[in-house]
Amino acid sequence: MNWETTPSPNHEIRDMRKIIKDSEIHLSWFWSNEIDFVYIYKGHTDHIKPLSEINESDLTFYTREEYKANQGYKGRVDGVGRYFYRIIPGQKCDGKLIVFNQENDKNVIYLTGTKAKIYFSIITKKRFLKPKKVVKISIKTEIPLDKELLVYVKKRGGVPVSIEDGTKFPFIRDFDSGKNEQPEIEIDKDEHIRIFFSNGKQSAEIYELIPE
Repeated sequence: MNWETTPSPNHEIRDMRKIIKDSEIHLSWFWSNEIDFVYIYKGHTDHIKPLSEINESDLTFYTREEYKANQGYKGRVDGVGRYFYRIIPGQKCDGKLIVFNQENDKNVIYLTGTKAKIYFSIITKKRFLKPKKVVKISIKTEIPLDKELLVYVKKRGGVPVSIEDGTKFPFIRDFDSGKNEQPEIEIDKDEHIRIFFSNGKQSAEIYELIPE
């Protein structure tokens, strides 16, 4: 791709707007006369490539005529988690397509797709004539997850109601998509365990934690 420095603010995309209805998103932006076409780059926020690493295969070519006909750009809200659209401006010059490396974020808009579902089960087994009981935790997820996303909290005398309501413990392995059986845990008979997101509301916007 023929990347060039953005010559002026008139060669930039700005004023990004979005309208989401059902499973469709409608994007619009200010398209100046100096911009002949754009490339649309869509991806998840945890896999954003720098401009220097973006290939043409990552992009969707979009013309001014298509923009006018659709009064913007229409796509589908089909991603899981948080993702983005970056509109990259371009210009035709001497038969070549020049792409401008707009480095600010005026041409970027973020949105949250469907929540990824995380199912969990906590099975407790008492041991005959033993002071301890055994807890078996199972995590089932639609997509691979970092082990840092979840923690389990242990509390004496009742079930924890928050991540601060007891002693917090990390998981030792990342979670693959599908069912993930955890090693058994021994706890006292009056102790209880519950699973929480490690960063609370931030993860709750992207994932849904569901007991089985």
